[in-house]
Amino acid sequence: MWIFSRDGFFSVAATKFCQPGEVAIRARKKEHLESLMERHGIEAEILVFPEADYRFRIQIPKDIWGKALQNEANELDYNSFKDAMAEAGMSADYLRAMFNTWSIIHKIQTEELPRD
Repeated sequence: MWIFSRDGFFSVAATKFCQPGEVAIRARKKEHLESLMERHGIEAEILVFPEADYRFRIQIPKDIWGKALQNEANELDYNSFKDAMAEAGMSADYLRAMFNTWSIIHKIQTEELPRD
């Protein structure tokens, strides 16, 4: 699962390092995990993997991740995520990644690629 949120960009998966019932929340920027953890009251050690595709990770129980997602839904108060993130002063690299991803995914709607 990929998530763009008020805190940053995350890749969430039940990796081979997770215990049953856990997920790994992976980020490219440590600040994104720190913000997520602070806003949702998540306590976990931020693990650092310098050579991994996602350098920063936490492993938490799935129910805690589910509560964080529920909080995100309950706190939703904007009519345009892209505009809200720009107005919130998110970093230029985060906004660029978010807009680039939006643009590429938008092509699915407008330019259906032929099947192989």
